[in-house]
Amino acid sequence: MNELQLQRAAQLLEAEFGPEWQSIAGILGTEGLRKRVGKELTSFVAFPERGDGGNSHWRGNCSPEVVAALLQYVLDCKRYYGKDTSQFTLIDPMSGSGTSKAAADRFQIRSLLYDLNPAPPVGFGNWNALRNDVDDSADLIFFHPPYHSMIQYSGNMWGNPHPDDLSRCESYEDFLEKLNFCIHKFFLSLRKDGRLAVLVGDIRSRGQFYSMQNDVMRMGEFESFLVKGQFNCVSDTRRYKKPFIPVVTEYVMLLKKADSLMIPFSCRQKGGYSIQNTDTMVLTWHHLIRMTLESLGGTAALCDLYALLREHPKAMANPHYQERIRATIYEHKEQYIPISRGCFRLSYTVA
Repeated sequence: MNELQLQRAAQLLEAEFGPEWQSIAGILGTEGLRKRVGKELTSFVAFPERGDGGNSHWRGNCSPEVVAALLQYVLDCKRYYGKDTSQFTLIDPMSGSGTSKAAADRFQIRSLLYDLNPAPPVGFGNWNALRNDVDDSADLIFFHPPYHSMIQYSGNMWGNPHPDDLSRCESYEDFLEKLNFCIHKFFLSLRKDGRLAVLVGDIRSRGQFYSMQNDVMRMGEFESFLVKGQFNCVSDTRRYKKPFIPVVTEYVMLLKKADSLMIPFSCRQKGGYSIQNTDTMVLTWHHLIRMTLESLGGTAALCDLYALLREHPKAMANPHYQERIRATIYEHKEQYIPISRGCFRLSYTVA
């Protein structure tokens, strides 16, 4: 479908349905992904119409349909395996405007909502996820934390700034450490066969990209990873000159507690190494020479390459390393362009 056809379709929908046409188009456009093989919940969730429950004006709120879909899935799992659901309990430890209660009430199940806010619209206030215990247990814990400092809550959405507010952490590293502490605490509060659903998003701040779903700790059995479409964001109406990829999705990590006492976990490990003094099984002479040339601005004489690479592990293991350098350059003539005797430049411009 070309641009003119899309514009025509949009005009027809707007003429027929008025301001609601975008939500209708969003529902139609995602139908094939949201429902497959007779299932109402797939690895892609999207709710262009938010639904009723909580407060849509509470910044950072999520649709009650997200919680409802997860509740339906966990209840279906328990019933399929013949397990009792009469005491089923949902806990939301950062409940915001109380969205989770609306979903729980729909299924007539017990829900416990907590929030750092001393006077939340629903549930128990002045509850500190970093310091207070979770005294109850749950079959499903829905955890929707702040996205670092993207939206500050204490001192902004409510009350005064609070030192244990995750949206006021000093750095992303500090935020991640506290977030992982909460995930650990909440996972231990699950009953056997319970699920911890962690809804997180990606962050772009001051030109830096942070991926919460990539960085947080996983616990238990990683049962599913859901991609959630975002709609009606504050930033949707802004225009930017600088090229970047807008963040239009969030993610639900569904972690299952399959065993009461054995708790598997995994943490992302970060590291780095310098090509200048490290050899690996995948590092070739071509890689090494090309990247060394890049570090010099894209141009170098052979004598400079000899001097820079003389003490590299590859050269130390090869008494004929100078011949190897020359041979590599000759073998890749299309990438190393001679500009004078014994001097070469890369075929592309180094930024």
